[in-house]
Amino acid sequence: MKLNYKRTFFIGFAFLSICAFWQLYDSIVPLILKNTFKIGDTVAGAVMAADNVMALFLLPLFGALSDKVKTPIGKRMPFIIGGTAMAVVFMILLPVSDNKVNLPMFIIALFLTLVAMGTYRSPAVALMPDLTPTPLRSKANAIINLMGAVGGMVSLDLISFLVKKVDKPNYLPLFACIAALMVLAVVILIFTVNENKLLHTIEGLDREEPKNEEEKTTSESSKLPKDVFRSLAFILV
Repeated sequence: MKLNYKRTFFIGFAFLSICAFWQLYDSIVPLILKNTFKIGDTVAGAVMAADNVMALFLLPLFGALSDKVKTPIGKRMPFIIGGTAMAVVFMILLPVSDNKVNLPMFIIALFLTLVAMGTYRSPAVALMPDLTPTPLRSKANAIINLMGAVGGMVSLDLISFLVKKVDKPNYLPLFACIAALMVLAVVILIFTVNENKLLHTIEGLDREEPKNEEEKTTSESSKLPKDVFRSLAFILV
């Protein structure tokens, strides 16, 4: 059994979009809070920690929901598509509220963006194990993490290229580019990964694997170890 690297590469686009967003979030949102809204480090740190607090509730909830859902496009895909669509809409409001210096609008947009990201983070992470045979998941995980690193690197490159070194930079082009990258990543995922078809195939392989292991174990156990065979031969002689 060999890992399908091409398929795993395409599955990794879901994680790429997530990492691209979080790199943007961690790099730019603190600057907006401090430079635009003049928020101190303590309060800014509390705001930045909000995603971790929300993740405690959102990730298990939507992970469990995606386990139970069955649709024509799969059980993870609806969450990935819907979550990405909501996230790209709400995240665009962040630089808009920054340009308007509208703190209530920014906080609401940030909250909605984090909720949207929370709805598809667990389903996106669960997609690879769902569509990869159990013995190959460690190798596949390395590729998924590599795709995530690529997403983060692209985000950093866009930040260095699009954020001007001025007192009040306009972050709208940057957020628009990251949003476009997230949409592109999910579109590629949709057109290259048939979740239901692959899930059916992988479930069949996982059912066969224990049988093969059991047959192998039975075959090996039926052979008498050499040292035991020599001892038995000595006794018989």
